[in-house]
Amino acid sequence: MCRWRSWWKGLPPLALLVAAAVLLARDPVEHHLAARSETLLVDIGESWARARFEGRDALLEGEALSEEARIKVRAELGRLFGVRQVEDRTTLLPERRPFTFTAIRDGSKLHLEGYVPSRYARKRIAEAAEQLAPGMIVTGERELVRARGGPAGDFAGVVIFGLEQLAKMPAGRIIISDDSFSIEGRAPDFVTYDALEVTVRSELPADAKLARFAVLPPIADPFVWSAQREGDGVRLSGYIPLGDARRSLLDAVRGAVPGSAISDQLRLADGAPPTDGWLKAVSFALAQLGKLPDGKVTLNGTTIVIEGSARDFADYDALAGARRGVPEGYTLTRFAVEPPRVNPFVWSVLRGTGGLRLTGYAPSEDAKRLVLDAMRASFPGEQVSDEMRIGGGGPGPEDWVNATVFGVGQLGRLRTGAVQGKGSVLSISGEAQDAAAYAAVRAALEKAPPRGFSLARDVRPPVVSPYVFAMRKDQEGLTLSGFFPQSADHERLVVAAKPLLLGGPVNDVSAMAQGAPDGFTEAVRVTLYELARLDAGEARFDDGKLRLTGTALYPAAVGQIRDTLTAVLPPGFEVEVSLDVAPRRESLDTASCERAVADLLARGAIVFVDATAQLDPASRGLLDHVAAAAANCPDALISISVRARDGSAALTEARVKTLTTYLAQAGIAPERLITDTLGTVAVQAWPDGVPGQAGIQLIVR
Repeated sequence: MCRWRSWWKGLPPLALLVAAAVLLARDPVEHHLAARSETLLVDIGESWARARFEGRDALLEGEALSEEARIKVRAELGRLFGVRQVEDRTTLLPERRPFTFTAIRDGSKLHLEGYVPSRYARKRIAEAAEQLAPGMIVTGERELVRARGGPAGDFAGVVIFGLEQLAKMPAGRIIISDDSFSIEGRAPDFVTYDALEVTVRSELPADAKLARFAVLPPIADPFVWSAQREGDGVRLSGYIPLGDARRSLLDAVRGAVPGSAISDQLRLADGAPPTDGWLKAVSFALAQLGKLPDGKVTLNGTTIVIEGSARDFADYDALAGARRGVPEGYTLTRFAVEPPRVNPFVWSVLRGTGGLRLTGYAPSEDAKRLVLDAMRASFPGEQVSDEMRIGGGGPGPEDWVNATVFGVGQLGRLRTGAVQGKGSVLSISGEAQDAAAYAAVRAALEKAPPRGFSLARDVRPPVVSPYVFAMRKDQEGLTLSGFFPQSADHERLVVAAKPLLLGGPVNDVSAMAQGAPDGFTEAVRVTLYELARLDAGEARFDDGKLRLTGTALYPAAVGQIRDTLTAVLPPGFEVEVSLDVAPRRESLDTASCERAVADLLARGAIVFVDATAQLDPASRGLLDHVAAAAANCPDALISISVRARDGSAALTEARVKTLTTYLAQAGIAPERLITDTLGTVAVQAWPDGVPGQAGIQLIVR
């Protein structure tokens, strides 16, 4: 029986059962739908969106990058099985134009700033930044702003590529603006620089384009650049400044060496001098390279080096002259240009009344400058005319300088003269300033010649006027003073004077000089014979005039000497004889007289002319002194004996007669001269090595 009045009492429990059933079934459904929706959003590439469920109703949230993305998400989520309806609560991210991102590295610090298209992109970028380098401190990743307007493609991939390049530099920056990529910094070395340039230019992700590669190469120190000619080409090596210097440089090469093939091995480097000045210096160097077929020019910082061989003297002169036009701020530190070779290699330094003159060739500018310095030191105030050119093929610069400076040193002692070179032969000629200078030059030329050279000489003694020469005989011997013209003749005179002076010493203070009158040597020789006859005296030449003064040993000698000199002196000579006669000495006993005559004969020689009875003039001095000694013992007899070597009786008799006649004319009474008795004292032995001469005995008794 129905109890309708009581059924409602079962409704509350029933409601509780229904509510419990609904609640217990809803949570699994919501979780299931949320998981499926998350997978869906990732699969369709819209992970920015999130779906939350109330039962089977989806609440769509998130910041969309575009309206198309919102529509796409709504549609895809609405088609998901089990979803009843979709409530779109998404918003659009703010749009940014341009869409920029910057990463700045400074050592171990990395700062990020700018925009990212999504949380996922920000996460990827942050993770890549953390791994950039050990100990890297990353800032700014949480402040990266999500925004619309990003470039199409994998934005985070482009950023990560840029971070990987920053890892290669100690400091730098990447800038992304929309789809443009720029990188700045300084490479630590050239290997890194090359790798960066290749990577950035060839491996940049396709979603981006390279706007600016501003990575600086390393600083080159020293900053060296060179250009070298090789056959028909020019090889460029070293460094080139940043900027547009390469184009200007190549234009300068083409202008200096037209038609040449250019091998460009230059690499960009920092650390160059200011580019404008550097290009001027390079253009200057290349202009010189154009004149050197095998040349090389180098810039090292602000210094310039030029090397090579000039084709001809015109090019060499132009190159040498260009040294005065080095660009401001630069210095030419080495000019190693070989001049054209010359054959024969000759040079000279001439000294005349007008000053000094250099002609011929020098092996280098430095060598010539050293010689010029030596000349100015040796000839202060004298005018120097430099006509010397630089040539190759001669002695080495050092040897050339040593030899030429040696010659200049001798030239300083010459009134006029020349130092001349030909190959390895050095010639010195000229007239000495005075006798002392002539002696010094002769002494210098007798020493070893400069290294690598042989010496030729034609140095003449000075010309003197009046030409004076004197021979003074006294108790000390013979003194020669004044000048003589020929060394060999003078030496023979000195040798001859010793026996003429009966062994007395010869003191020679004369010097060689030019300007002697004709016949001077012969005049001196015959005068010496007459001077030997005097007890004391002096013969003085003054040009062609001879004055003989002194003391004769006996009266007859005065006239004989005057007459002899008048007869035998060469033409052009005048003679003035002013002689006194020595007073008679105290008489000697016979024994003393014997010793005096024996001493004279021991110190001198009586000689005849060849195989004749003619007395040699050199014997008159000895006979005069014998006569003087015999005159001091008037009671003694003089026994004369002559034995001719060839045994001729007639020659013997004739020579005996010559001697007795001479002694008689010298004042010895004829009755004191006997010729038929031989004794044992005062004997003159046979002269050694004189054919046809005689053994003579003069005996005092």
